[in-house]
Amino acid sequence: MTSVRRSSVRRSPALCPAVASVAVAAALWVTVPQAAAAPVVGPSDSQDIAAWQRTGRPDRLMVLRPGAVDLVRNGRVVDRLYPQLGSVPMSWLAANAGQEWVSHSAGDLKSVRLRSAVLLTPGTELKIGPVTKKVLLSAGASAASGTWIRASHATVSISGATVGSIGPHGSEPAAAGTAGRPYILMGSGGRLDISDTTITGLGRPGTAQPGTSGVTWGKDSTGSAVDSSFLGNRTGLRLAGSTGVRLSKVTVKDSTGDGVVLTHDTGTTVHSLTSQSNGRNGVTVGGTAHRTLDGISTQGNRGNGINATAQTGLRLTGFTAHADRGDGIRLVSCAACTVSDAAVDGAPGALAVSGAGSRVTVTNPTFSDGTTGIALAAGIDGATVSGGTVRGFDRGIAIAGSSVTVSGTGVGDSRTGISVYGPARRVALRGLTVSGSRVGVTASGTTGAVSLTDVTVDDASRKGLSSASPGLRATGLRVTGGTVSGATTAVDLGASATLDTLTVSGARRGMHVAAGVHVTGTALDVLAERKGIEVDRGGSLDLRDSRVRAPIALSGAGSVRRLGDTEVTLPPFPWLGFAALLALTLAIGLQTVHQVRHRRTPIPRVAGHVRNIA
Repeated sequence: MTSVRRSSVRRSPALCPAVASVAVAAALWVTVPQAAAAPVVGPSDSQDIAAWQRTGRPDRLMVLRPGAVDLVRNGRVVDRLYPQLGSVPMSWLAANAGQEWVSHSAGDLKSVRLRSAVLLTPGTELKIGPVTKKVLLSAGASAASGTWIRASHATVSISGATVGSIGPHGSEPAAAGTAGRPYILMGSGGRLDISDTTITGLGRPGTAQPGTSGVTWGKDSTGSAVDSSFLGNRTGLRLAGSTGVRLSKVTVKDSTGDGVVLTHDTGTTVHSLTSQSNGRNGVTVGGTAHRTLDGISTQGNRGNGINATAQTGLRLTGFTAHADRGDGIRLVSCAACTVSDAAVDGAPGALAVSGAGSRVTVTNPTFSDGTTGIALAAGIDGATVSGGTVRGFDRGIAIAGSSVTVSGTGVGDSRTGISVYGPARRVALRGLTVSGSRVGVTASGTTGAVSLTDVTVDDASRKGLSSASPGLRATGLRVTGGTVSGATTAVDLGASATLDTLTVSGARRGMHVAAGVHVTGTALDVLAERKGIEVDRGGSLDLRDSRVRAPIALSGAGSVRRLGDTEVTLPPFPWLGFAALLALTLAIGLQTVHQVRHRRTPIPRVAGHVRNIA
């Protein structure tokens, strides 16, 4: 490309010969004290000065216009360059603008330092790469002395390059708190495409101006980020009202704030996005209805892996999170939202749902190793959890919200498998398996209308099923089907309950009914090692068509009414074990008799002619 340069702001128009003669004569014959002549300002210069004022009055500003590049220093247009029409490469600016504006080593345009803010006007395009492979944007001690790249209704294309920042004293990248740290902002109608690129050290401190946070697609802008990394920015990348941006194979790491922010954007497609070790959340999402996010992974973020604020119809598929310090997934006021095939481990909470209006569906989760696997807070409108596994938490599933259904989920190796507490109402647990927990399922006295259907509780070390305090009298616990085995107390009822076709086995005490509690049991099968059913004074149990087998089948000072075909017996005698013991005893006896009979038998003597007796 060629360029035309000038040193003055605007040359005066050429004068006709007659006028020139008069002017010369006047200059020869008239002596008038002269003031410094002000330059004649053209229309584009006025626009440049207005742009300079509008963008924060940077010390140096390069304004790209179709067919021209204006250089503005401290509010004055000092030079104009004329590139060829079309896109303007950064290498061309470096070769033609001068070292004050874009510095580089002599003859080397592969690595340059941008010392000026750059503003693209409508219809222009700036390209970084492939000639210039490294661009360092200068940071300033003040906002005015810093640099940035901004555009609207224009295009910025960055490919196969590294874009970073350099501090006022030459540090690379610029420190996070530097007031004039660089940023890239694409505005309305513009396009920002980034591919095979690393962008590092961008974003001004503070949160007052989100557009200065690092790399931002603003309102009504579009573009893409593909096969690229965003490292050490204030916010790794931000979509704020953009349209149709594509994010694919993107890594965001070590941001001082959030890794990725998606807010009020539409038509965004996300595939293979990784957000790691950021100062706040890995990904923050909000303000957009019916969004689908697929293949996001987070790790080691100081906040949540993914933080979703108020929105409708979010679909999160195939999300993975490891060792985030907040929750793996946090959904706040998320209506008609779906989480499918998510895997979270090592976070304090795997999934937390809260906020008015939240209604969430969770399918096939794989959650492990933390404080709470799934937390459904009070005040949500409802939740459905189906399938999957939740293992290795203090509380596997904690339910304080209402209209909650959990079905087919495996909960294991937790202090408490499932806890229903607080103001929870209309909670249904169906077809669950809770294993290896200290307490399998517990419901507090403040809850109501809690039902268990075909729930299996195995190997609880203390209690299999527990309801606390008599606060559930009106709409109490209902258990239909299912089994409880291997606990110290299989079923511990401190609140009214209705039990149907429940099987209890392998527990020291099959069932305990506290004082003041009334329980109805139908078709129960209780097999206990010590006590079958114990009812405290003031408690009552109506037992119909049931079987209780234990050394002490019924105990306690409470009331037990046997109705229908109810059988109360000792546990079945272990005949097979008794036969084995008898056979072993007989074998020992026979061996003893054999030894006694042969105690005095002399040892056989070997004939004298036999020599080989080894």
